[in-house]
Amino acid sequence: MTRLVYTLPSGERSLNRRRLCCGATVLFLALGAAAVDAAGPLATEDTKTLEPGQVELELRGDYAKTEEGALWRLATGVNIGVLPGLEMDVDVPFVLLDPDEDNTRGGVGITLVNVKYRLLDETERRPAFMGAVVLGLPTGDEDFSLEEKGVAVEAIAVVSKSFGPLMLTLNGGYIFITADRDRDFWVVRGSFEYRVTDVWTIMGEVSSELSARGDTDIVVLRAGTVLAITEGIEVYTAVGFGLTRESPNVVTLGVTIALF
Repeated sequence: MTRLVYTLPSGERSLNRRRLCCGATVLFLALGAAAVDAAGPLATEDTKTLEPGQVELELRGDYAKTEEGALWRLATGVNIGVLPGLEMDVDVPFVLLDPDEDNTRGGVGITLVNVKYRLLDETERRPAFMGAVVLGLPTGDEDFSLEEKGVAVEAIAVVSKSFGPLMLTLNGGYIFITADRDRDFWVVRGSFEYRVTDVWTIMGEVSSELSARGDTDIVVLRAGTVLAITEGIEVYTAVGFGLTRESPNVVTLGVTIALF
């Protein structure tokens, strides 16, 4: 799931705020920067899509902690299968930000709209290939939107290949912060999913958002699991550990419900 980086307006303690929000890359990424599918707890987008007419509801909570403070994110997402290989996801969050050197505040965060299309299906000899575009729209409270009401755009390429119960996935792309291009990020992610049983899958990833200027690199190592409670309900959880000074430690919990 693709997750865009939170930033706050400049002003008093702007350095601390920026470091906190760049560090608190919220997963989800349903993103997640963000796909919402069987790989729900991961930031890595995979090549799965819903069938046309299928609709899912996703409820997700993330907690991220950095040296500068903590961030909670509660999001409601809707995932829609539009055409064969084409899916659209919309994710609306409520964000609570608790900086160590500033007041705690909460409000509606950046709305994520993800459109992804699988260009090539996987075959015995060839991996699946997908392109995805995620828009981060500055909705709600200005404290949790991009500076100057800008829009964030993430464009990524996705490749995945299955080997029996094991699926490997790679992402590569770029995040454009339209209000301040100095805060653009390169995106590199890799994940595995292993289906232990018909209802239980374990997974892990390394997810990185690397500053185009080289001053804020976010790298998170994450492990998670998905459990199918019924045919139409899956619950998931993940724990992530930041590998750089700016990177957050993250805990994720969520549930995906098939509506149609």
